[in-house]
Amino acid sequence: MIQTIRSAWKVQELRNKLLFTIFALLIFRIGSAIPVPFIDTESLKTYMASQSSSIFGLLNVMSGDAFAQATVFALSIQPYINSSIIVQLLTVAIPALERLQKDGGEEGRKKIAAITRYVTVAIGLLQGFGYYSLINSYNIVDATGVPGWWAAIVIVLTFTAGSAFVMWLGEQITEFGIGNGISIILFASIISRFPGSIITTVMN
Repeated sequence: MIQTIRSAWKVQELRNKLLFTIFALLIFRIGSAIPVPFIDTESLKTYMASQSSSIFGLLNVMSGDAFAQATVFALSIQPYINSSIIVQLLTVAIPALERLQKDGGEEGRKKIAAITRYVTVAIGLLQGFGYYSLINSYNIVDATGVPGWWAAIVIVLTFTAGSAFVMWLGEQITEFGIGNGISIILFASIISRFPGSIITTVMN
């Protein structure tokens, strides 16, 4: 493994791609540590700890602990993954989309990608609102000094913007970095939860 990395590092193009990928993942990890305003993070951690065996625990693993900490990237890449699945299903169910995918060529693929992005933002809004509704029902939202509706807007839009940025970051890694950006971000999220065991496995 180490020898492979050393060999790749000697090739300038691969070195540039590796550096870009590392830089993008660094941005992802920084965003995963920036908390969204108006949320009582300590109460949220306590609640999420009690839900570790539920679907929230899975979402938290996929976000690299960002979900349980309500950070800017709390939704991570889930909206994009869900959007991709939905659009793929729609291409089978809707003849116009099916023709666009099969016969549209490069232009068709670009339109499908654009539709996927729009659906990602829509799903991000829905999931962001759902997350806000959940924490608000448990009095985890701390809107002291501001109207409740303003806190709701800021929280939902921050979650949505974070998911859209992660989607864009994954596309940049795919284009200028190494491998599939979305898969790399997902792997980086999971490895951040269990770094020791995974790194040991890779090294061996």
